[in-house]
Amino acid sequence: MATIRREQLAAVNINYRMYPFQDFLDTQRELGMKTIELWAGAPHFLMDYQQRPDCAALRAEIESRELRVAALTPESALYQFPVAAYNEEVQKLAIPYYTNALKSAQELGAAVMPINCAGGLKTEDPEAVFQRAVDTLKKLAPIAQELGVVIAVETMPSADSVIINTLPQLQKLLAAVDHPFVKATLDVCAVRCAGETLEQWFQALGEKIVHIHFTDGRPGGRLVWGQGLHPLDTYLETLEKYGYKGCLGLNTNLRGMWFDSSLLDEEGRFSGRDFYPENYWFYPPAADRKNLEQFIPYLED
Repeated sequence: MATIRREQLAAVNINYRMYPFQDFLDTQRELGMKTIELWAGAPHFLMDYQQRPDCAALRAEIESRELRVAALTPESALYQFPVAAYNEEVQKLAIPYYTNALKSAQELGAAVMPINCAGGLKTEDPEAVFQRAVDTLKKLAPIAQELGVVIAVETMPSADSVIINTLPQLQKLLAAVDHPFVKATLDVCAVRCAGETLEQWFQALGEKIVHIHFTDGRPGGRLVWGQGLHPLDTYLETLEKYGYKGCLGLNTNLRGMWFDSSLLDEEGRFSGRDFYPENYWFYPPAADRKNLEQFIPYLED
């Protein structure tokens, strides 16, 4: 059976947006977690192209609970500064926005900044959107190198982005940017939605995969492990086979479940599970606890 180190499991605060950030940290300490991926979104981490939080104070608060930040993930899909923004003014503001994110990542001790390439319109030529993403990443790459933080681009389902939905598209993007500090994040749900496999990704990208967003799904949904269709044991065997030593961001997220009718029974209730989907946001510790339970048999410690 494949094993994984506890330090590789990275809790993500995105589902705690209705709670103070301190509640997220306290929960992870109580669960025995060692690592977090910081979703840099309000209300926990208010950042734009002009301002960002006091990272020294935040890092001290995190480390006081014996936690470390492995990755800082700026909001790059829902906020107003996407990588491939269609508006020229927003394109200009995106550079200082992601520069602030890279600086914050460095100050928090994070080696990776996962992002995606949202921002294009369905009515646009996809090649024009693609070129905007390339241009933005080429401008950010030298800054990332100077700060020692790797930009790790992930794919997204076509419902969320008009470009970079598949592995070949990501390969094309990485080749166009051609910089050692622009690599890849493997998002399990996006990979499955594209009809791809983890094996294909590791065969194609190998060590360029520096971060993984690791959640269950049907195939999308970003569910707690055990609530979807993804084979946890098989996936962990694949990671071990290819020697992956990076972190697994456990970014369970209710948003993708709103539209997934397969999760509902005939009466419209959530599939008879022992806790309901609103707990992901309204009581996220329950989701985190159930998630961690699925990994217990595979933990080295």
